Amino acid sequence: MNATSHAGAGPSQSGAGASETIRFPIVGMTCGACVVRVTRALKRLDGIDRVRVDLRDEMAIVRREPSVATDAAVGDAVAAAGYQARLDRRQPADPRDTAGPFGRLLWRH
Repeated sequence: MNATSHAGAGPSQSGAGASETIRFPIVGMTCGACVVRVTRALKRLDGIDRVRVDLRDEMAIVRREPSVATDAAVGDAVAAAGYQARLDRRQPADPRDTAGPFGRLLWRH
């Protein structure tokens, strides 16, 4: 079973810093509803531009402005939704990883 959610919260309002795309594990997800809860929690944060949560891989990929959507804020949002964000294991990710299926097709040249 693979539930993946793609969502964009729109561009960051502050515009003050550069964005980064990170990948990190989420502990405790068991179903598609979990994916929706984590996605919604992350989308609500200021400084989050795009979110992709994958149940099968138990991963979140987030494009964020790190000075606004800090590790602490991301971790707290996921915890408030009832899960654990393993930001100690975060890795840089390709911004294309947050694109939906149509967006991924456009990235191919």
